Amino acid sequence: MNLQQIKSLFTVNLLYANPQVTQRQREKNKAKNLTRSLLIQYGLVSLIMLPIFGLMMLAIDFPKYSGFFTFYCALFALMTFSQALSAILNIFYESKDFRDYLPLPFESINIFIAKFLVVIFVIFPYLMPLLVLFLLTGFRANGILGILIGLIGFLLFALLFLTLSVWLITFLVQSKLFQRYKKISQTILLLISMVGIFVGIMYLNNSQTTISSTGHLVDRTTFIPFMPFWKWLVEPFSFCSFLSFVLFLALLIVLYYVFKLRIVPKMFQILLEENTKTRVIQKRKSNKTRSFASQLRIYNLGLIKNPTLWIQVLTGSFIFPLAMIPGLLSSGLNLSQLDLKYFAIFPIIGISLALLTINNSSLSSMIISLDRENFNYFKSLPMNLSFYFRVKFHFVFIIQLILDIILSLIIAILLKVPLLFLIGLLIGNAVGVYLTSLHYFVRDWHLLNLNWTTITQLFTRGAGGFRVFIIFFVTILGAGSLIGGAVALIMFIPAPLIVNLSILVLLVIPVTLAFRFYQKSFWKKL
Repeated sequence: MNLQQIKSLFTVNLLYANPQVTQRQREKNKAKNLTRSLLIQYGLVSLIMLPIFGLMMLAIDFPKYSGFFTFYCALFALMTFSQALSAILNIFYESKDFRDYLPLPFESINIFIAKFLVVIFVIFPYLMPLLVLFLLTGFRANGILGILIGLIGFLLFALLFLTLSVWLITFLVQSKLFQRYKKISQTILLLISMVGIFVGIMYLNNSQTTISSTGHLVDRTTFIPFMPFWKWLVEPFSFCSFLSFVLFLALLIVLYYVFKLRIVPKMFQILLEENTKTRVIQKRKSNKTRSFASQLRIYNLGLIKNPTLWIQVLTGSFIFPLAMIPGLLSSGLNLSQLDLKYFAIFPIIGISLALLTINNSSLSSMIISLDRENFNYFKSLPMNLSFYFRVKFHFVFIIQLILDIILSLIIAILLKVPLLFLIGLLIGNAVGVYLTSLHYFVRDWHLLNLNWTTITQLFTRGAGGFRVFIIFFVTILGAGSLIGGAVALIMFIPAPLIVNLSILVLLVIPVTLAFRFYQKSFWKKL
């Protein structure tokens, strides 16, 4: 083991851990001391996590509520696993740097140690809430001695969890299915972890709402796998705690040797083969020739297989609407008995939902720029640029529409929206998705960037995140005002049918004008 080599390799691999964070630091003119900036940023995140979650946990006496203790363990473990998954994929499989190390005097063990140290360093901020949880529970149960017990319990939990996480992730990426469908598999794994985090946060929100509304704390269902740690912190000298501690310690040792003797050599072999072999791409022959439009759609599908792209798209486009769902659920809103006279409200909601989900983080805002140097090749072909753009736009519109329909159906099911209202919601959403996608498609053309190095550069064109934030709240206020005004008109004017028709006509007019505007200003000028 060469500490100097490990330090140098750690510095290099830290740049691969989170490409988005690294790119943002470069854009802030910190490229000269990039490693130091990244170390400071991760350190600040760790320090911020401590008081935030510490204050949140002070309200619960965890030695009396094993259900809440195990739930917090599961939630923060899931968040940590999500970060570990992303870090391992980026550092081991996306960096593709093993070939560069071959001619250098680096030992393979030092390469792996450095990479795993980076993984631990990156996910450490997300382990901070668990440290607070263990120390707080131990202190409240056993005083000063409980702090030491809590620290030992946290270290055991962290080591066991990290070993299991790395073992599980490496087992998945070494499977034949993952190797065959690498990009798709990475995207699915990251999406699963994101959905798990969202479900956990929704559950946590509902739990806190229950506490505040009833005035007393009702314990939650215990997550059995995490129960031994609660026992260890509350009753450290019982036989059950001692036995579980010994068993977990033995499990940790076994996992370590299995990982060292079986997983790491296999991982090194896969990475070495992936980086040194010459790839021969063979085109599959089809019994019938595909049309050029079909070939373009397949080509565009290949552009969006990047899992990092999908994570950014889904978080940037759907995080705000999804964050509103727990509030709607806690309000007890039920639309199953809503009168038919309120039908015209739902197309407005559908259009508003499209405005909330499509922004400069959506696929339509970067689908042209994703071509990179291929765009100039397509321009050189004897092909109308308008045809190429229409195929590309309709491709991205369908994908965005599918995502919005899924979100609309989730909201409709949760709020028990009647079928007729759901149809109005989906029609409005389809119109809104088309126009909003077209707007950002045109924006991508005006801000075309074919020389980007990381996908983050495409998300930050224009006004960036601040613009998305302002548009979100303006849309919320505008939609709320329109819906409130429509409800008032329907309630106070004694002819609801006329009011509904009038509202729909008032919606059709700006929609038609927008269609005409883009037809004249964009499509006809290509």
